[in-house]
Amino acid sequence: MSRFLKIFAVLVLGLTGASVAPLTATAGSAAVGAAAACRYDDSGTKRVQAIYVRSTSDADRYAEMAPKIDSMAKSVSFAVDTSAIRTGGARRVRFVLNADCSVNVANVALPSPVDINNDRAVADSLKARGYDSTDRKFVVFAQTGAYCGNTFDGTFTTGPSWAMLGSGCWEWNAAGHELLHALGAVSPNAPHGTPGSHCWDDPDIMCYDDDDKPNTYPLQDLCPKSVEDDSVDCNNDDYFNTDPAAGTWLANHPNNNVATSPFLTTNGDGPVYTGSKTIATARAGANAYVTKYQRFDGNWAAKAKIVTTTSSPFYSAVLAVRTASGVRYIPPAGVPRGTAAYVTVELNDSVEFKLCEGNAAAKSGCTATWW
Repeated sequence: MSRFLKIFAVLVLGLTGASVAPLTATAGSAAVGAAAACRYDDSGTKRVQAIYVRSTSDADRYAEMAPKIDSMAKSVSFAVDTSAIRTGGARRVRFVLNADCSVNVANVALPSPVDINNDRAVADSLKARGYDSTDRKFVVFAQTGAYCGNTFDGTFTTGPSWAMLGSGCWEWNAAGHELLHALGAVSPNAPHGTPGSHCWDDPDIMCYDDDDKPNTYPLQDLCPKSVEDDSVDCNNDDYFNTDPAAGTWLANHPNNNVATSPFLTTNGDGPVYTGSKTIATARAGANAYVTKYQRFDGNWAAKAKIVTTTSSPFYSAVLAVRTASGVRYIPPAGVPRGTAAYVTVELNDSVEFKLCEGNAAAKSGCTATWW
């Protein structure tokens, strides 16, 4: 779990669908969406605007921070696309861009009567300055150590929403955490949701113990370890899936699925190859319906539906996943007789599969060859 997640609490108001007001100009920004001229961008009007905010009594760090914010924003967008690839899709955050395709960062200095240490006061002051479009989600980098992160206002489809970050949390994963809140993550009713709009199946950018009570929603390592601990919906079952299977929670709750947000583009680095295969245990009783995806850089991801039939002679089945890091078994507890489970596999140099009887601790009767 990321360092920043251990030191702050986030307030997120309920996000529900609402009608979209006409686009209004975003104050302080000469930039517009660069449309198809920039890679990953499109002509969509709903965008995320980055803002650097300081008090007029503080040093101006804009020249230093603008390129850093651009880098953080691109890291967030890459993490979103990496999650999309696991489910066979492509997504990027649609930021307001400069003509050179860098992320536009508005530069705002607030006069001393405005309390820079009060995130609501900062948001109100920005709205009074014209940052009030319903077609904007705002990520605000406030030059204050008074708070780490907080998100408020807006709906799933409209803004203005405010993802606020104090200077102690100017990191890409903190920015991603708050922006994902502004985009709709995580419903308390999600399979691994918490009342504080987080999750407990780690490692995930949205998961942490938000009530400081280890016995209520303890973090559990239910997701595969990837290159980064800050995966976006590490099992793609709580708040992000570009193609949720019929009957799953995200399929039944599209307004809780950030992958459907109108503030994202579908112009990410989607798969360049897709292959599917049914893998069975050595003796009849379970099947895994596996789809592999290869990205432009050669890395692989995958998703699978594992089904153990009601007439299976064994109690459960477990999917063996072989990557360059070794072999692991998911889900660790296995899929019990008469049930099904959906899993995703993060990006790896290579990925192969077998289906076995049992679970991660006790397995046998695996598929004869890897696929």
